Amino acid sequence: MNIVLFVNKDFEANLAYNLLRKELLNHKVKIYYSESVGKKNSKPKELLQIEFFEKDFLYDNITHIIKQNNIKTEFEFFNDEFKSFEFSKCANVNAPEFIQEIKLFEPDLFISIRFGKIFKDEIIKIPKQGVLNLHSAVLPDYKGIMGTLHNLKDNKSEYGCTLHYIDDSTIDTGEIIAIAKRTVMKERSLLWHIVQLYPMGCDLILDSIQQLQKVDRLSSNRQDMSEGNYFSTPRVEDFQKLRQCGIKNFSSDDYTELLVTYISPALTEYI
Repeated sequence: MNIVLFVNKDFEANLAYNLLRKELLNHKVKIYYSESVGKKNSKPKELLQIEFFEKDFLYDNITHIIKQNNIKTEFEFFNDEFKSFEFSKCANVNAPEFIQEIKLFEPDLFISIRFGKIFKDEIIKIPKQGVLNLHSAVLPDYKGIMGTLHNLKDNKSEYGCTLHYIDDSTIDTGEIIAIAKRTVMKERSLLWHIVQLYPMGCDLILDSIQQLQKVDRLSSNRQDMSEGNYFSTPRVEDFQKLRQCGIKNFSSDDYTELLVTYISPALTEYI
């Protein structure tokens, strides 16, 4: 298959790529990335803290530690040394010149993971087998940005992720292919909960890629648009409610565990 992977340049999407890599190597793949979602000056400090450890600390400090100490890892970072597939920044996914570039690739499938741009109709209709999006919350309950935060602050016992189609330019409204859930652990941080969605979500994607080699479109169900809510950039009050539920925004212990688990056990000595 010819697959275009659209990602954000952060830890979660980078982890998802590494979980998908073995399968992607069996296909012809291009990867395009965005670097942010939303405007920085409109974000509360708690969200900026999470983004710092998802991006700046990972791509500056952690990669430096790995190089400086010659740490062995199979984790392939989204940086200048990324070599497995063509990897480039996408400034405007709906620009005519970008659409023409994508058409020349003759894609069978688009996969979007944390991509920070909205697909419009002209580009959506290009891939023969559609556009899949991995949304980091349960739909239709939590559409929009940081659904996991809103799920946790609602004091639910479970949270999850949704694999769905993008059939038009509306946000998180497409037909649902599958949902994966896990138990909320209040002793763990918000960032830890978010990252834990991606191994489950990538299992859904891997299963879908396998099915799409036999069928043109996956079995899916329409969402009930009367259910759920849409959330934009989180507010200070959202993080206050999270703390009232007994859940931290960020934990250095959780973060270290994530890096050690998914990148290298040797990092324990250095962070």
